Amino acid sequence: MKYSEQESFFKEIYNSIFAPVLLGFVEWVLKEAEQRGICRLYFLARDGYQMYLAAEYLCKKRGLAIDCRYLYGSRYAWRIPQFVLMGEECLTMLCCGGIDVTFEKVMKRGGLNDEEAKAVAEELGFTAEYRRILSYSEVMQLKKPLAESRLFLPLVYAHSRAACETTMEYFKQEGMFEDVTYALVDSGWTGSLQQTLTQLLAYAGCEKKLEGFYFGLYELPKGVEENCYHTYYFGPGYGMRRKVYFSNCLYEAVYSAPHGMTVGYEAYERKQTATQGKKVENVYRPLFYKSQNLNQTRMELEEVWLKKCLKEYSELKGKKQNEIKVTNVKNTYKLLKRFMGSPTTEEAKAYGSLLFSDDVTEEQVQCVAAGLSKEEIKNQQVRNKLLIMLGIKKQVLKESAWIEGSIALASVNRRWQLFHVRGYKYLVYFRKWLKRGTGH
Repeated sequence: MKYSEQESFFKEIYNSIFAPVLLGFVEWVLKEAEQRGICRLYFLARDGYQMYLAAEYLCKKRGLAIDCRYLYGSRYAWRIPQFVLMGEECLTMLCCGGIDVTFEKVMKRGGLNDEEAKAVAEELGFTAEYRRILSYSEVMQLKKPLAESRLFLPLVYAHSRAACETTMEYFKQEGMFEDVTYALVDSGWTGSLQQTLTQLLAYAGCEKKLEGFYFGLYELPKGVEENCYHTYYFGPGYGMRRKVYFSNCLYEAVYSAPHGMTVGYEAYERKQTATQGKKVENVYRPLFYKSQNLNQTRMELEEVWLKKCLKEYSELKGKKQNEIKVTNVKNTYKLLKRFMGSPTTEEAKAYGSLLFSDDVTEEQVQCVAAGLSKEEIKNQQVRNKLLIMLGIKKQVLKESAWIEGSIALASVNRRWQLFHVRGYKYLVYFRKWLKRGTGH
């Protein structure tokens, strides 16, 4: 396709699938906020950017007394200052699975610079395997040597303490210590950011009972109050079929912001105007890993398309508004099941080319629908995948952020491979459901 044809194809999919899904979620959030007496909503970067644009527009158009704000942050930016509060428990967050996890990636998760990371690798004998992709079991086995390292945790804690001050000042600047009722809005998945933010605010003396609105949650952090986590599309105890036909990585790649990933905050001096005297105050702003999003051009286009959709949507009345430009949970499932769960080759090419990083840093990126060989796709079959993950079959499992898209691109026994992908997902979510039911 020519570029103009590509753009038209992207726009058609966004307007017919992603914009209606987004608007359905935002409408639900605003309704819930009104009913619960919440007067301020913080939309979390970057998944919350398009949600924020939609909510702010609708609130102004309808005269709703809800203050919509966009909060810069990320797992990386907030977990770094949290680590020192967690002690050795932070190793659970640092040594977790992901796509193409290496020893180097684990070091970066802890905030270590290249020199510090290589010193730890030398101490633990990982210099030769610094960038080797580790199996899931190998990543889990890193916890013990890292806990015993004389270098690693002290370095993590040092970076953590340094990040605490500017992070708290940014939160204060954005009104998070004010005596108002507010809630977070985000895509979701594990709800860990809400827990992290609660701990950071409590550390600074702000004992707020935070609430959060999420598109979906697979699970909740241990020890949290479940009634503070509100879900739209699926939650820890429901929506198994919706989870199976859903790709949270594709969701994140589509619903994002034009700016880069927040890695911290910095202060800069801002002089007051002449009428305010010569007073100088510090203002805190986000630091980005890179100034732009990995998919900068696409994000800018989506923002234009969304704003046009919002204008058209707000001009419709009653029934027509529901029928034409917004969707409910039932229709959301129909749209996402078909597109995310069984994409055509053309759809997989169009949206699978979005760049994605599943880790807390963006040092390693790939297309959301990674190009996989026949053998790599065969390894996604339930039996093969389990054997590799358990370390019984000695192969590296090549993952894809949107495996259904990768299968569509490969065009190899599509139905059979998708059957296995869904079967594996059902096993994973059924196991989580059982664990939740038994309390383990």
